[in-house]
Amino acid sequence: MTDKTGGPLVYVALGGAGEIGMNCYLYGLGEVRDRRWIMVDLGIGFGDMETAPGVELILPDLEFILGEKGRLEAIFLTHGHEDHVGAIPHLWAGLKVPVYARAFTAEIVRRKMSEAGLDPKIVRQVGLGERVEAGDFSVEWLAVNHSIPEASMLAIRTPVGTVVHTGDFKMDAEPQLGEPFDMAVLEALGSEGVLAVTCDSTNVFVRGESKSESSIIANLRARIEAAPRAVAATTFASNVARLRTLAMAAHDAGRSIVVVGRAMRRMIEMAVATGQLTDFPPVVAEDRIADIAPENLFYLVTGSQGEGRAALARIAAGSHPAVKLTEGDTVLFSSKNIPGNEANIYRLYNRLSEQGVRVIDGEMDHIHVSGHARRGDLKRVYAALKPQVSLPMHGEHRHLVEHVRLARRWGVPEALLAPNGAVVRLDGNAPGVVEQVETGRVYLDGRVQIGALDGVVRERLKLARNGQVVVAVVVDMDGDLIADPEVRCLGAPKHGPGWKAALDEMIARAVDDALEGAAKKAKRTDAALEQLITRAARGVAVHHWGKKPVMTVLITRLEDD
Repeated sequence: MTDKTGGPLVYVALGGAGEIGMNCYLYGLGEVRDRRWIMVDLGIGFGDMETAPGVELILPDLEFILGEKGRLEAIFLTHGHEDHVGAIPHLWAGLKVPVYARAFTAEIVRRKMSEAGLDPKIVRQVGLGERVEAGDFSVEWLAVNHSIPEASMLAIRTPVGTVVHTGDFKMDAEPQLGEPFDMAVLEALGSEGVLAVTCDSTNVFVRGESKSESSIIANLRARIEAAPRAVAATTFASNVARLRTLAMAAHDAGRSIVVVGRAMRRMIEMAVATGQLTDFPPVVAEDRIADIAPENLFYLVTGSQGEGRAALARIAAGSHPAVKLTEGDTVLFSSKNIPGNEANIYRLYNRLSEQGVRVIDGEMDHIHVSGHARRGDLKRVYAALKPQVSLPMHGEHRHLVEHVRLARRWGVPEALLAPNGAVVRLDGNAPGVVEQVETGRVYLDGRVQIGALDGVVRERLKLARNGQVVVAVVVDMDGDLIADPEVRCLGAPKHGPGWKAALDEMIARAVDDALEGAAKKAKRTDAALEQLITRAARGVAVHHWGKKPVMTVLITRLEDD
């Protein structure tokens, strides 16, 4: 690190503060005109049919940092979950800076880069406790526990003070995979002096302390042993420790293990390749299932969130080519429901239940533990680090507000509410929000990135809510019809109570009448003709159907011979 004593040191979230997902955080050092930056994480959110129909991925809008004229030094990653790394292959080309991560996370991102046709060598691997210098920032990786291997806190040292960015974390003395949580490391940092903690808020409403991965082993083993026929278990594919816990419990119960789902197989493969998994039980190929009695089978399957294309949904629908679940089988949901996914998950529960399959989840038995710190864990972190400033992140607005309240109760001098876009000065006599910058989201629609204000999603929502009516007319140069109007109604009922004809027929008749009775000047231009047709067609839809459909009018003018 160069020898400097000046600031200011600022923080701003472009995603992840005021929402759960799409994490992207910036730290800046220096005066505004020549401030240098680092980025922590660059993740995605997921679209849904209610707010973004047809959109699968949502990316943070990087307009602010792209406008900083190339003053971003590097990207530092806390762990490999999609909401922390998933946007890198889509947005890195605009940033073109090194990406630093520990081995398992680095392998995940390298594969993503390769699949996107980008050079995987931009991802640089670092070791636990290693420090990377990036301008006047020095970043060190500290081991924590989470629901993915090699999750890390970052100790970000600057000339004006140290910031600890927790990432997603919990405390686990017996994690089953990876390093046990070491409070002494945080206490040493606290003794060194910590200016600010940017802290996970996901479980801030949950009292007590995190449960260990080891606490669910006995219950899982008992459930698997007691099941009369085949057992399938689902969890997040990236939760390698849970995959190991489930597989070991099944192996101890004398069952053959079958891994079903590409994402899960890839995660196990990467965990083995990077040295995370050294004792995973033997796995049986799908083509050997028919040779094994149901009571001796155990499936690890993708689809814990009810994803329609995942293995479990296909199994429940009877469309999986190899795996069938029938009456007397059991499915264990060893995962948490992500808010917004409940409808899909419960729909999956019911499909399985209709086939006589027993469904057991974490609310019915202790077969899941969260990967996020509870209130008691957060209090211990603050007591060890003794920061001057608390910056809650990774939570909805209500989570951030509650975290601020608790941090103040726990004695943190400054606890600041800083949702996306709030620029916070961390050093000086009065840390606080000094300005606001524009933030937002970019939709990945197929292969194209579209802005939230581009109108594409808004138009799609209108189509979903109101349907569409397409009217095509062929007219002469005076605007008089040469042939009957052609009408197509999409997403609309064909017949309704008391209707004397189909909707498309009534609209065609109304358009014909409107053109027949219109003055010549009202039909002289295409714009005037379109307005006339739209008014007539929409009037029919509103009167009979009660909706204002999206209108598309196609006009063909033919010259007189």
